[in-house]
Amino acid sequence: MEHFVIIGNGIAALSAAEAIRRIDGETPVTMVSEEPYHTYYRTQLSHLLGEDPIAENLLVHKPEWYIEKNIKVLLNHRVTGIDFAQQNITLDDGIVLEYSKLLLAMGSYPFIPSIVGTNLNGVFTIRTLNDTKKIYDYIKDKKTGAIIGGGVLGLEAAWALANKGKKIYVIENSAYIMVKQLDKNAAEIIQSMGEKAGISFIVSAQLKKINGEQSVSSIDINGSSAIPVDFVIFSTGVRSNVALLKDSPINANRGIVVDQHMKTNIENVYAAGDVAEYNGYSYGIWPVAREQGKVAGTNMAGEEILYSEIVPSNYVKVFGVDIFSAGDLCNDGSYQFAVEDTDKSKSIYKKVFFKNNMPVGAILVGDTKEANNISKAIKEKITMDDDFIKNPTFVSFIESINKIRKERP
Repeated sequence: MEHFVIIGNGIAALSAAEAIRRIDGETPVTMVSEEPYHTYYRTQLSHLLGEDPIAENLLVHKPEWYIEKNIKVLLNHRVTGIDFAQQNITLDDGIVLEYSKLLLAMGSYPFIPSIVGTNLNGVFTIRTLNDTKKIYDYIKDKKTGAIIGGGVLGLEAAWALANKGKKIYVIENSAYIMVKQLDKNAAEIIQSMGEKAGISFIVSAQLKKINGEQSVSSIDINGSSAIPVDFVIFSTGVRSNVALLKDSPINANRGIVVDQHMKTNIENVYAAGDVAEYNGYSYGIWPVAREQGKVAGTNMAGEEILYSEIVPSNYVKVFGVDIFSAGDLCNDGSYQFAVEDTDKSKSIYKKVFFKNNMPVGAILVGDTKEANNISKAIKEKITMDDDFIKNPTFVSFIESINKIRKERP
């Protein structure tokens, strides 16, 4: 009997289910999730810290949608085993589900460094809706907290908590914040905006220890005396959730290795999203997970489609400032040249990086209206014309890519 089984309930899992139903309205589809909620906008969680989030307001689809689409969702269920030879999975309550096609979309889990004190009350990560609820309940009467990690998620969390009147320290071990999305000059603009909101930043710093008897009382940073805090939130990256596959025949490195169809090395088994590794990368970002899920579901349902790597991008608002970054920011200094347009008085910073006369990466801070245009140029690998090369500026770059597109047959 045909039966599509999807392990996971994130955007990759849901996108796969949507793709299947666009093609095949009859074959049974079952999604299995450890969480008690249908798929929700996980990217909104950091914005909601300090609030009591209402699940219904975050759902991608209401529960009725799954009924209408004949998609069975088993919430609060954990997969305890997969038998690839017999093509079935076992759940924690003993239920065995047979599958004809299986999608592994278990997502990722938060990485927490191995340091003393992570087991104390008042130490959190932000990954699930229930994580956000636990933070809300704990910090109601707390005044000071530390965010460990100065990436997008950490800064969104810091902003949300500062707006609730909390004193927040951001601890970042790199030389500047948002090191994956910005260069040093752009980061300085964003940090300045955060400091105006009362947030303190400690960069090039490493958390050594969390102090307290039962609950958090302070943190130790290298080269600094103890900083008194009431709670600690880790935002130190994620790891692919592959523990279920330990000792299995599936090919996995950091994530489950997939081809352009999102197929694994096991027959009738696919993987997508944070748990998948394509061309050596597991990006761990929403747009990639959504696209991979769509490709996996389409192929599972019998229509062939190939995954085409999208330009990795982030489009966020941090400290009230719009930020867009895409592609290769050449943090290793490997770019051929770059064009820049900056007005720090207005918190505007725009920069595009080039290799072999082609745009490969971009940063837009404060003015993001050309984001889609630039992202498209990076994906298209547009080779810049001689007029631009002779006088490379940000304005002439925009003019040139628009001109090149118009002149194409």
